[in-house]
Amino acid sequence: MSSLAPPLLSGHAVPGMTTLRRFVLVAALVAGGAMIGLLSRHAFSVAFWPANAVLVGAMLRKPLLFRPSGWAGAFAGFLTTDLVFDRNVELSAFFALANTAGTLTATLALRRLDPADLRLERVHSVLRILAGLIPGCCVAALIGAVLVVVEFHGSAAQTLLTWPASELVNYLVVLPVLLTLRHPDAQPPRIAEPPLWPAGALALSCVAAVQFDGPGSIMFPMPALLLCALTYPVAITAVLTMLLGTGCLVTIGLGMVAIGQDMAIPRLVLSVRIAVAFLVLVPLTISSAMAVQDALLRQLRDAADHDGLTGLLNRRAFETRLQERLAQHLPPGGGLALLWLDLDHFKAINDRHGHPAGDAVLCAVADTLRGVCGPGELCGRLGGEEFALLLSAPDRAAAHRAAERLRAAIGAQRVDWHGTTIHATASIGACHLTRLPADAAALLRRLDEAMYRAKRGGRNRIEWLDAPGAARAA
Repeated sequence: MSSLAPPLLSGHAVPGMTTLRRFVLVAALVAGGAMIGLLSRHAFSVAFWPANAVLVGAMLRKPLLFRPSGWAGAFAGFLTTDLVFDRNVELSAFFALANTAGTLTATLALRRLDPADLRLERVHSVLRILAGLIPGCCVAALIGAVLVVVEFHGSAAQTLLTWPASELVNYLVVLPVLLTLRHPDAQPPRIAEPPLWPAGALALSCVAAVQFDGPGSIMFPMPALLLCALTYPVAITAVLTMLLGTGCLVTIGLGMVAIGQDMAIPRLVLSVRIAVAFLVLVPLTISSAMAVQDALLRQLRDAADHDGLTGLLNRRAFETRLQERLAQHLPPGGGLALLWLDLDHFKAINDRHGHPAGDAVLCAVADTLRGVCGPGELCGRLGGEEFALLLSAPDRAAAHRAAERLRAAIGAQRVDWHGTTIHATASIGACHLTRLPADAAALLRRLDEAMYRAKRGGRNRIEWLDAPGAARAA
């Protein structure tokens, strides 16, 4: 069954996973979730049941668990936990079968979704996940209806009405957190520090819901939760909705918060759980849509800041970031090497080999510049065949070595163009800064002049600039 889909979310397999280890791991996860559910049960049913969502989340995050031994472990986890709570074997096996069959159906449906949907990174991701969960809830409800009729002589129609709603709300409360949880090895996105006051507003609205109890109090936190969805990333919104949804299910189900409803009446339980489902569903959908918008804005910003041919920073973005760096205080021993370079005889390359060949040379030079730049350093294409770099150089000697390595690397570079070898050299205007320049714009103009002096002096050379805080000309 594992061939149905590739690894969906983390893509990280568990090394050395044996059949027994897989069985025990899944059984332990399921038993832990089921224990929480059975501890929160009340007269009519459990108030909160995270076990199914934990199982589905684990199967999606770690596809290597999706094996017969993993599902056998799931059944064993459900069965064992029921037996601990003094249910007979037949009844426990029936419940375990319903939960295992439901989670297997939900997992199979969700494995068909795009990985971006499972990470809640598309506009309709939450609705697609909801659609994938419904078949699993219905399968579990069908088996549960047989159980209710055979063992308790109850109503199959009532079971088919209440069981799917209970399953669905527990999935919606827990599963998004598991799906959006980043892998420890993943590089976290660079985002601004989110403000705390929307979460504070949510906490205050929860206090108000407890103080002013009644059927409508369950929706008191909705405005603050929507504000959180507009403010925070999807992962944080998922955690907040889980905390709020869990709190609602447990406190209302156990009678800790009075909402004026008899929680022993199935249709009232159904009404409350549908309300909690919407309380969770709406903010997650909005947060997912905001994530898509933010990703598109990042793409637009990236396209606006980078040269379309080489992928380096364009002139505007390079000069903006350079100004930001030059506005910062240089730490002791934290000098900078600023290099302005222009390829020699580049027009001749275009005239002789054509503009596509010239583009290939520009891309090769850009790759060389990227190889020179380290974290926090800048490289950009200023236009045409002109480039610039800002490198860390604690002293003049380090700046000279970096500039000479760059000049030599460009001169040694060879581009194979349809059997013809093309190479280019660069003339470089350079300076070493040990303190901030008083006039950055004037410094850049003088660097440009130094670059042209290097061309007039014979090309393929470096002209060092006299500047405030810069090394003396070489």
